[in-house]
Amino acid sequence: MSFYYWRTTFSLDSQEIHTLRDNTVDTLYVRYFDVDWPAADTAPTPLAPIRFESSPAGYTIIPVVYIRNKVFEKLTPAALPGFTNNVHTLIQRISQSQAIVSREVQFDCDWTERTKDTYFQFLRTYRTLSKQALSCTIRLHQVKYSGRTGIPPVDHGILMYYNMGAIDTSSLSSIYDKSISHRYTPSLRSYPLTLDLALPVFTWGLKVRDGKVVQLLDKMNTGLFDKDSSFRRQSPNRYTAAQGCFKSGYYFQAGDQVKIESVSAGDLKEIVTDVNQHTNHHIRNLIFFDLDSQNLQSYDKDLFKEILAHTD
Repeated sequence: MSFYYWRTTFSLDSQEIHTLRDNTVDTLYVRYFDVDWPAADTAPTPLAPIRFESSPAGYTIIPVVYIRNKVFEKLTPAALPGFTNNVHTLIQRISQSQAIVSREVQFDCDWTERTKDTYFQFLRTYRTLSKQALSCTIRLHQVKYSGRTGIPPVDHGILMYYNMGAIDTSSLSSIYDKSISHRYTPSLRSYPLTLDLALPVFTWGLKVRDGKVVQLLDKMNTGLFDKDSSFRRQSPNRYTAAQGCFKSGYYFQAGDQVKIESVSAGDLKEIVTDVNQHTNHHIRNLIFFDLDSQNLQSYDKDLFKEILAHTD
């Protein structure tokens, strides 16, 4: 069992440390930086490299780099070696600053048929350069349509079992929907890569105005709104702003609606059972996204042990 750490500053609070110790977790997949290609730039740019306010000593750290698919749409073959070297250099610089020796590097990219050749060549080039094990994230559609999207040249994949639905005003959740997942899970039996399973333990909100989603609200949960007199509860996961106000740094007009999306403990156990059935019990590891005390407050402290028991 492992956790993703997806904040731009590394600093574990007491609840996060307790969760790691209580579940005997010693491996963290830490987001090092993002890579994007801003419209005004002529080359890809690293964004928000992580800062360490506390030491990660005592944990095995796996660097994770998120690369926008746009980068591989625009990157030319001639520029690929230099780009790969720049990514490797920045990863090494961050690791060396904390005396981190990584056995593995992970890349997160929602590649497409159009970008697979460039992305896969990047992975091969990085492996040669770094001489490290490589993993990469894999979405459900990339499993089902692997004949078109290809099999990435990595040691193993991480099946991202979330963000599978439409972000809209319907009663369905965009984080996890069983009916959508079941369109893809049968394809897992024939997928050739060994897979880890990434499970969602986060919540967010959707701000709805005039019947349309206008903003994604990070790390919002029902507890934040239940005791706020500026909002009226319309249903178990929907609220309406009674007046113009600020909430957690977001501004709401009177009449704005908030739809809270989350994944229940029962849903998480259901996911593990479903994936187990379609992978012949070949789940290598569970990785929870993401380690954050605000996320942890939404679940019972024994949840992670209970989910782990479902992999047997």
